[in-house]
Amino acid sequence: MSDPSYAEINDDVLGAMQKPRGPFYFAVAFLAALIGWAGLCWMYQVQFGMGVSGLNRPVGWAVYITNFVFWVGIAHSGTLISAILYLLRANWRDAVSRSAEAMTIFAIMTAGLFPLVHLGRLWAAYYIIPYPSQRQIWPNFVSPLVWDVCAVSTYFTVSLIFWLVGLIPDMAAARDRYLELLGPDHLRTRIYRVMALGWSGSGNQWHHYGRSYLFFAALATPLVISVHSVVSWDFAMSLLPGWHSPIFPPYFVAGAIHSGLAMVLTLLIPMRKLLRLERLIHLHHFEMLAKTIILTGSIVGYAYGVEAFIAWYSGDLIEWQFFKWRILGPAAWMYWLCVICNVLIPMLFVFKKMRTHILALFVISLLVNLGMWFERLMIIFTSLAHDFLPQNWGSYLPTWVELSITLGSFGFFFFWFFGFSKLLPTVPLSELKGRIADEQIVATGCCATRVRQRIDAGYPSVLAVFSNAGRLVAAAKACCDAGFQVMETFSPVKIEVLDEVLKQPKSPVRLFTLIGAVAGLAGGFWLAIGTALVNSLVVGGKPPVSLIPFCVVGFEGTILLGSVGNLIGLVACARLFRLETAPYYDPRFSRDKFGLLVSCGAGQIEQLQGLLSPTDPEEIHVHN
Repeated sequence: MSDPSYAEINDDVLGAMQKPRGPFYFAVAFLAALIGWAGLCWMYQVQFGMGVSGLNRPVGWAVYITNFVFWVGIAHSGTLISAILYLLRANWRDAVSRSAEAMTIFAIMTAGLFPLVHLGRLWAAYYIIPYPSQRQIWPNFVSPLVWDVCAVSTYFTVSLIFWLVGLIPDMAAARDRYLELLGPDHLRTRIYRVMALGWSGSGNQWHHYGRSYLFFAALATPLVISVHSVVSWDFAMSLLPGWHSPIFPPYFVAGAIHSGLAMVLTLLIPMRKLLRLERLIHLHHFEMLAKTIILTGSIVGYAYGVEAFIAWYSGDLIEWQFFKWRILGPAAWMYWLCVICNVLIPMLFVFKKMRTHILALFVISLLVNLGMWFERLMIIFTSLAHDFLPQNWGSYLPTWVELSITLGSFGFFFFWFFGFSKLLPTVPLSELKGRIADEQIVATGCCATRVRQRIDAGYPSVLAVFSNAGRLVAAAKACCDAGFQVMETFSPVKIEVLDEVLKQPKSPVRLFTLIGAVAGLAGGFWLAIGTALVNSLVVGGKPPVSLIPFCVVGFEGTILLGSVGNLIGLVACARLFRLETAPYYDPRFSRDKFGLLVSCGAGQIEQLQGLLSPTDPEEIHVHN
């Protein structure tokens, strides 16, 4: 199968957003029914109390916290694919990154429900929100539970901004397509116009956008490592056997990425078929995901082995007896299910036939998700059920209320993903088109002087339209070599070479990012220290002002406000606050055409046309 063209990529992705058919509405109605049932069960729990769940003494954490940790873990693969692999320039990420990013958003939304469900008294939720403690309600910034709130809320905010920024060029393509199909007054056209923020694909916009996206990826990379590390500290900071372990942070991060990658396969395999995206999402992309799962599965298996070694080598009798109970006692079936589903079965991807077979990929991804959910449950409840004192040992069995709410959480997650698949592009158009553009460009060298990329609407100008990115670059180089120093380009993709050819200065977006990050660092420590001084309470033997625990709050503030500053810098520098496109913009520039607009004097028009002719423009328009 030949590689698709710019127009074919555009049509395949945006064509998948057409009006859905009956089966889609049936699936959405079924998922809504699951959500409704879970909502009724939660109202029943609120009405009659937490006694309707299986929680007891000593097992106070179980399925609800399991779901929280599981869904936060699912969210990690989106940032891995969109940020970490972007920094590593892994080209295979392009086709799957948008869906993985959307999965991240919906998974965090789902995870955020469970602390509220587990809380029982929902109306008291503000006690766990970190804010300046002027009312002396005591948000305790030494507690990992408060770190959790900071980390997960920051992760959601940054992931949402990152996702929406990545959507901007594709929203312009959707805007132009639906403007042509449905007209300017249709609801979809209006929504896409707002989400596109006046994107025109000009060289100036792409210049700032490229820097901003890079900084987002750089900020999100340490964040994805920190979030599940903080989640693991909910357990590791305690003294219970099975929880109090230094291996938990890397163990939880690897497990989170492991389950997240499996969920990406679970979602993308049927989506690729149902939305007819076979030309864009290839079996190669699934194979690369499977190879990554081999790595994460190996790390999880290593963690299982190290956990056993630590329990034995430590010489701690309680830790050792607990580990033996976990692998040989009543809950042993759960432990060995985790070993089989999370380590042994994914190792089948070592065989090329298994990682290139659609059914095998899908079934193994389901088994990994199953194993990772039970792993969270096994970690959480077994330590509580079998702690230091034999007279305090207990058991746990989930009730129909807990299972119904758990089922509803899956319905909630898939409901949002189904809506996303029909309302927004599931594949990043600009990044896939960028691979074609890179192949068309031939190195031309740099201009002798710096070119000002701007649009002078009051001066005579010539607009040349190309169907090839390489011709656009050659034309821009020819014009600036001839002395034309005011020009603007339009393209459906970012052309990195243009910044070098036209000698563009560094984007000031980095200054906005730096200012935001410094403000976030200072604000995080101010929030934690100020609250500690108001209460002046000693907790766990730690002084009120404990700088090392407060580093977590400072770090989250750095990433949060750094990302907000980055967004403000992008909007200001690229002038995205106006919803109207730039003058001389052609809707074809978001689809498959490239434009070069050159300002010139009244007597230079013929000279300019002569310079452009050798680069084979499809059209030349003169604007006086």
